[in-house]
Amino acid sequence: MTVGLAGYAFVVVVGHTFPTPPYAAEVGALTSVYFLINIIGPGVFFAVEQETSRAVTAARSEGGSIREVAARTGRIAAAVTVVVAALLLLLWPPVLSRVLAGQAGLLLAVVVAAAGAAVMYWVRGLLSGQKRLRPYALTLYLEGAARLLPGVVLLAFAVRQPTWYALAFALGALVAGLALAPALRLDPGSSARSHVARAGRSVAMLVAAGLLMQAMANLGPVVVTFRMPDALAASVFALMFVAARVPLFLFSPVQALLVPALARAVAARRPDLLKRHLLRALAVLAALGAVGVLIAAMLGPWAVQVLFNAAERPPALHVALLAAATICMMAALTFQAALVALDAQRTVIVSWVVGSVAFLSVLLVSSDPIGGALAAQLLGPAVVTIWAALGTVRAVGRIRSAPTP
Repeated sequence: MTVGLAGYAFVVVVGHTFPTPPYAAEVGALTSVYFLINIIGPGVFFAVEQETSRAVTAARSEGGSIREVAARTGRIAAAVTVVVAALLLLLWPPVLSRVLAGQAGLLLAVVVAAAGAAVMYWVRGLLSGQKRLRPYALTLYLEGAARLLPGVVLLAFAVRQPTWYALAFALGALVAGLALAPALRLDPGSSARSHVARAGRSVAMLVAAGLLMQAMANLGPVVVTFRMPDALAASVFALMFVAARVPLFLFSPVQALLVPALARAVAARRPDLLKRHLLRALAVLAALGAVGVLIAAMLGPWAVQVLFNAAERPPALHVALLAAATICMMAALTFQAALVALDAQRTVIVSWVVGSVAFLSVLLVSSDPIGGALAAQLLGPAVVTIWAALGTVRAVGRIRSAPTP
């Protein structure tokens, strides 16, 4: 919750520091930084956390070496960081320079955020796999505080240089990861090569799936900013999009804890226990989702205009549709957690590929950028959820039919 609140505080600070319409271009660029950091951080490096957590859980159950798992996944995280930085630099001339209003300092902030995410998600994967929930929670508090406090200081001193706000927000993950790294417990144990050997392949598939997921969750406002000639309308849509994403940030810690629980059920060959955990998570999600959509429709437009200092109030229907899309995204992530625990990463990536095709076909082709973005946000996650649910049923069936060792 702290990380999510820090993200929203960043957008609130941006909205009040750079009022629209005179600063509409700056608001669009900084909200694009916010979305890009969300695409790259959780999208790429949450895969490192999930696979590290799964491998550590499996190694611990067999008395294997956590140190081997940590070394392997750490090298993978570093390599992925280099690839991400190179891709960002390549995309600067044709796309990102326009999205980020030609400010190279904003690009630097996104690169810094990627490096910080690599450290932080690697640390979190080790902690969650060892069931060390207190230090795991501490990384969330530290990340949120490190993102929130510098932005408030900049606001207090009336700084109006977008790069400083972007860098302040970007450094949060790096601070959290480095602060908890010395507290890691990397017991040597015996060899864990079977879990280490497939970590690279699993991370690669989960990174691809994570990128598609975060692109689906955050790309809409970036595309609208790129396609809309009206910078003011694009900035209002981006702020509305942020407001509708509150539940997704609250769900991330739940997903992190769900993977180890489901992995233990799989290791114990208890499909009944896995099913119980999964159905309970989906039931809670459905109940909270219904309430969330109603609240979004009633209070969302007011929050966008008053809290985020938007130039105009967005339609209630638009906010409600985006909230419903967010709940559907959370359902897809719940099934993804089950598939990761079942070691069915191939199904995860296929689900997101199929959903992304549906998402992009509507987002990029529609003649109305905002209408197309709304439709795409609903269609893409729905397709992913259905495909992943069917894959989960098949994977659980293989546990039932496999002979007991």
